[in-house]
Amino acid sequence: MAFTRGSESSILQQNAMCLQCHRGRERIYWLGSTHQVNDLGCSDCHNPMAQFSQDGLLKKASISQTCFTCHQQQRVQFRKRSHMPLLEGKLSCVDCHNSHGSNTTPLLKADTVNQVCYQCHAEKRGPFIWEHAPVRENCLNCHLPHGSNHENLLSVARPFLCQQCHTNRGHPNDLLTMTNLPAGLRPDARLMNRSCQNCHAQIHGSNHPSGVRFHR
Repeated sequence: MAFTRGSESSILQQNAMCLQCHRGRERIYWLGSTHQVNDLGCSDCHNPMAQFSQDGLLKKASISQTCFTCHQQQRVQFRKRSHMPLLEGKLSCVDCHNSHGSNTTPLLKADTVNQVCYQCHAEKRGPFIWEHAPVRENCLNCHLPHGSNHENLLSVARPFLCQQCHTNRGHPNDLLTMTNLPAGLRPDARLMNRSCQNCHAQIHGSNHPSGVRFHR
């Protein structure tokens, strides 16, 4: 029977043929996953008839190149000034995502974003005596996972990132302008070097008895 790519039933039939052998384990969540719901066929990522990749019989030379076929926005993000070392070959998409299915919407390889990040950034896991609420809630409150034009994958430059939450009173809420730059009339430490983290160095959490404001 000939399969045509435009037929939804043909995609299901093709995938069912592959799943006769390749079922379970990392494919246990394939049914109902983002890729399956959007009619992605196994042959959209794999080519069982040729050896283009080192492993996995992928259609491209690497996992990342295969994913970039559809995920063009992520390709752009990885080319920003601050980015995860994916293009350098130090990791790939499947280090964080399970392309064959997951119980999370972005196909994460863990139950939460933080659990994925802790696989490499174990020092941020804690527990800490003094915890920073947005850090404990979700790493994406401050960071972009693929790439950013701000240092350390920050979603917004400091101190403006910090001032999104700390706007109630005192110095966190001060308006900072060009006059507060290092060469300005009133230089301010929050526009120099590591900004707010010049003083609040342990911003991810502190175990020091006097670290309530993450100073130490």
